Amino acid sequence: MKRRQNAMVVRASSFAVGEQSDDGGVSFPNPVGGAMNNMNNETDVLSIPSTEPNDRWNYALLIVLYTLQGIPMGLSASIPFLIQQKLKTMAAMAASAAGEAGTAEAGAAAAHAAKLSYNANAIFALCSWPFSLKMLWAPIVDSLYFKSFGRRKTWLVPVQFLSGLVMVLGADFVEQQLGLESLSSADDTAERRGWKARRRMSAATGSQTEEGTMNVSGVTAFFFLLYFLMATQDIAVDGWALTMLSKKNRGRGPVCNSIGQNIGYFLSFVGFLALNDAEASENIWRPLLGLASQPDTGLVSLGAFVRFMGFFMLTTTLLVALFKHETEESSNNEPESGIPKSKEALLASDKLGKDDDDDDAELDAAQIGLKETYHRLWAVCQLPSVRLLFLILLTYRLPTALSDNVKFLKAVEYGLSKSTTALLSPTVILPLGILVPLVANRIWHGHPLNQFMTGYLFRVIVVPIMDLAMLGVVKRGKSHTMYERLSFWLAVVSSTAGQAIASSLQFNAQMTFFASRADPAIGGSYMTLLNTAANLGGTWPSSFVMWLVGVLTEEEHCHFDKKTKSNICVGRNRDPYVGMQVGSTLLGLLWIFFFQQRVYGLAKLPDDAWRTHLLDDDSQSGEDVESPRQDGLRKRFAKHE
Repeated sequence: MKRRQNAMVVRASSFAVGEQSDDGGVSFPNPVGGAMNNMNNETDVLSIPSTEPNDRWNYALLIVLYTLQGIPMGLSASIPFLIQQKLKTMAAMAASAAGEAGTAEAGAAAAHAAKLSYNANAIFALCSWPFSLKMLWAPIVDSLYFKSFGRRKTWLVPVQFLSGLVMVLGADFVEQQLGLESLSSADDTAERRGWKARRRMSAATGSQTEEGTMNVSGVTAFFFLLYFLMATQDIAVDGWALTMLSKKNRGRGPVCNSIGQNIGYFLSFVGFLALNDAEASENIWRPLLGLASQPDTGLVSLGAFVRFMGFFMLTTTLLVALFKHETEESSNNEPESGIPKSKEALLASDKLGKDDDDDDAELDAAQIGLKETYHRLWAVCQLPSVRLLFLILLTYRLPTALSDNVKFLKAVEYGLSKSTTALLSPTVILPLGILVPLVANRIWHGHPLNQFMTGYLFRVIVVPIMDLAMLGVVKRGKSHTMYERLSFWLAVVSSTAGQAIASSLQFNAQMTFFASRADPAIGGSYMTLLNTAANLGGTWPSSFVMWLVGVLTEEEHCHFDKKTKSNICVGRNRDPYVGMQVGSTLLGLLWIFFFQQRVYGLAKLPDDAWRTHLLDDDSQSGEDVESPRQDGLRKRFAKHE
């Protein structure tokens, strides 16, 4: 039965494989909460074996489709850094104008900018929610389609076309909403520049669209739409992978997912930040390409990059629509048996639970219908074991949210360059995302929840210490001696690596446990439901913790006294990060105290505690009556709890 359960991850349903969430096998410095942290991969599969030529081309196509999915995620990960840069620029301009024109009100602009940046990013973090909620419409995508065009292409082609059009036509909109055009003019006086900067900062999180003003709500709506479209594309591509690949290679679909999302993410996050960084463009890219010097200007603007990626998506979609045809699914050619389709599907699922060698009997929403699919999901949610698992998944990320979402923003605020932040992903995080699961499998093989709790202890106790050390070194300023440069890189790499190791340990354990407990009668819907809870557990703390940083950040308020001709300041600037980190660690230890034994208790529960038994007589009658078998399981569960 164990082999059967592991295989189910990639074969059970079209929306079973590909969960994007915030705590992944490859964890990126992504302040959006997420958008790329939970990459879908079968962590025990790291290479694609020699296969037939047709599957080689199918692998290539899947990688390209998943690359398209990673592009909006990477772009959204770069937006918080642009928001922070925008506010810092406005603050510097206001402070400069204050010195030149004698307006004292701009003296506290820098502290105000830091406060605003976290408030703005708390709003922007909401854009990644569609990937955490796609379970709500996944059965619809899986079951409604035009057979003549193709089950997966019915959704994939129009969704990708729409995504490409949104990126091409909305590129200028994004730049306008972020107010990335120049803040100053040669004709402006210093006092006027200061007035404009202060006015734009005051409207930074509002809905105004005046030139140069940042409208975070508009940017959030733009990326929310892209995430919704890409979440729908993910459902279609995951399902297509099951029929596109030959039977023996279906388990390699998650590898294509991981590779493709990595490529898309790196192109749009690492690539964009490196090309958009003014210092890197002036010192590296323009001399390398023989271009004229343009200080303080990046080689590529956000609008141009978004537009280029939109055209790439449109071109790829057109090629797929014209030249790639779907394979006819066996489920579409079922022999008539005289039994209603939904009941026939239920009988097949009952046989599935008893026949471990039938690899093709697993069901999806197209076979059993939308009503039965949602009924099964609701039955899963009623299980006591699943409810406890939901509670764990929805709460364990709160104590680590500060490190996950704020650390790199704070490092950039202290002086770490955007290009350095971007380069940490391919040089440190990605290799660890590959190596850690291999080592973990040897150490904790067969005990995924032990691995999960070990990773969590490390994440709650050790990683915060590394983070504080790294931020202290970055805040100290530029390194002049060899010792200072060595300590700088050691602190930055250690903090990044520590977080990547802990995230990878937990995600690998989480996915392994899900696969070993999911009910074959529910199939991939079960896996998707559990992954949805895990995604939500990483999404909601992101906005909350960044909002809290903004609320707790105190700023000094100054005004100019004409009588004394001096600044009078009230209050003081206070950075709440250290205090919040200590509080988060204490909260994490409290979580461990209350939930550690319950986590271990889940591992001891029998397989029946995770089964819905939909074919029990009282379940088929449509009555919500608990069977004696289920009642016995509840009593056994209460003992473990």
